[in-house]
Amino acid sequence: MGGLRILFLGGGTGGHLAPALGLAEALEDRGQETLFLVNGRPAEAPFLEGRVAHSLLLEGTRLPRMVALVPGIFLARNHAKSFRPDIVVALGGAGSVVSLGVPGRVPRVVLEGNAVPGKAVRLLQFGARAVLTQFPGPASSLRSGICVGPLGRKSLKPIPAGEARARLGLDPSRPTLLVAGGSQGAGALNAFAAGLVPGLSALGGQILALVGEGKGEEVREACSKEGITHRILSHCPDMGAAYSSADLALVRGGAATIGELALFRLPSAIVPYPHHRDRQQFHNASLLGQGAVVLEEPLAGEDASEVLCLFESEGRRETMRAVLEDLAPRDGAVKAAEILEEIASHPA
Repeated sequence: MGGLRILFLGGGTGGHLAPALGLAEALEDRGQETLFLVNGRPAEAPFLEGRVAHSLLLEGTRLPRMVALVPGIFLARNHAKSFRPDIVVALGGAGSVVSLGVPGRVPRVVLEGNAVPGKAVRLLQFGARAVLTQFPGPASSLRSGICVGPLGRKSLKPIPAGEARARLGLDPSRPTLLVAGGSQGAGALNAFAAGLVPGLSALGGQILALVGEGKGEEVREACSKEGITHRILSHCPDMGAAYSSADLALVRGGAATIGELALFRLPSAIVPYPHHRDRQQFHNASLLGQGAVVLEEPLAGEDASEVLCLFESEGRRETMRAVLEDLAPRDGAVKAAEILEEIASHPA
């Protein structure tokens, strides 16, 4: 079934946009047309490069968020009148509330990547034809919740570890720690990673660190001092190679990251962002069960020992991979696309 028009609404973070992009790519491969209306944050730009997208102007305004949603609703209405969508996909987060402004009886589907559905998703589930989740637990708590599995992007295609390491300028034969602090980097994670470098060197390992724009100098200095093979990047456009290269990941607990760890069956040490009032990333980390270890800030020496022991123990990591195999379908993008097509073909 080709020729459908799918309108994606919301964004703000990689956790919202990364899975949406995977779904959009699957739909486009099936002959459908997509349009994104996003919050307007600079962090959204890397996900939207090369595709049609417009800003809802929800960022960079002095208006309170709930007030800013009002003009956003009118912008969404105007774009929808021009685009004439067959179905609307709300991405979660406050920006997705503007999907209520789409005129007519256009069916709505909601994406939720987090373990605990946010306020916008809890609102939008009423009247939605389906709420698509990465893992079974969140689906069971929502009206019309359906677990489709993590939604992988084309850039997340797995490749052999040695090939991935060579592509990234690393030694193809050395075990590799991936450090990724999220789209904005994470100072605490970078500092912790720098302290791991002597232990990694002693274990014959190497490090790939995605440190955020203008950050990570302490990781570079530690690697240079130890003479360890390393690649320090502000961000990595080839995350498929980054995940494929790694034996272990040290990461935050954002929704997109949790889904991607499950996609790659990659054992991880997760350091949830500690300042969310709802402890969102702690709940997200729990979705991986025994496929991950969770470390809490402030990070200490025993946390470093835990990461290095895990890096050294192939047996422990194999056990974690086995757990990750059984958590969710490997890639839900095609299944999600099929659900949207079915709903769009029966809009009433």
